[in-house]
Amino acid sequence: MDVLRLGAKNQEAVVDRVASLLKRGGVIAAPTDTVYGLLADVTRPDAVAKVFRIKARSHTKALPVFVRDVVQARHYAFVERELIKLLEGMWPGQTTVVLRKKQAMPDAVTGGMKTVGLRVPDHHFMSLLLGRYPHPLTATSANLSGSEPTSSAADIQKIFRQHVPAPDLLVDGGILPPSPPSTVIDLTRSDNPRILRMGAITKEKLGEILSQWPKR
Repeated sequence: MDVLRLGAKNQEAVVDRVASLLKRGGVIAAPTDTVYGLLADVTRPDAVAKVFRIKARSHTKALPVFVRDVVQARHYAFVERELIKLLEGMWPGQTTVVLRKKQAMPDAVTGGMKTVGLRVPDHHFMSLLLGRYPHPLTATSANLSGSEPTSSAADIQKIFRQHVPAPDLLVDGGILPPSPPSTVIDLTRSDNPRILRMGAITKEKLGEILSQWPKR
């Protein structure tokens, strides 16, 4: 596993390296606005399969997905028109939204389910990468399935030092501030938003978001 240090002056160069590797089916461990994540091109079956192997994760368990913005989200999932402003208000941010997926989102990513969890991360490096890369990326945590998420490059190196397979590249963004995982909201039914997991978004902020839910 190669390691590339992310600094204030080399972010563009790191984005170029990561994007090139993603296009070739690589898997990258990189910092996000919550924890370190495993990034792979969702349209590359070989890369998605490698993410499952790296995490020792069941293929029936869906992977969350990073998208660039609401426009890209609408290409891969059904977003009702009245939800657009709601999503624009919560993204970028630490809220994962579950929506009915479109055919463009491969079944391998969603564990065969007809829904997908999408998020726009609030992280400068991830924003640069998603802004340049043409496809959504897997957004699962960079750890073994069932273990604690990682918040530093040292954690990842320790976990994957002797684990096969390992990520192809580790982007060392330093130690991340403590953060719960993203909050997960099911918006598949317009008449019944459901909180599936409490996380980084506070109850107060979550209440503010849901108060904007479009009424019919």
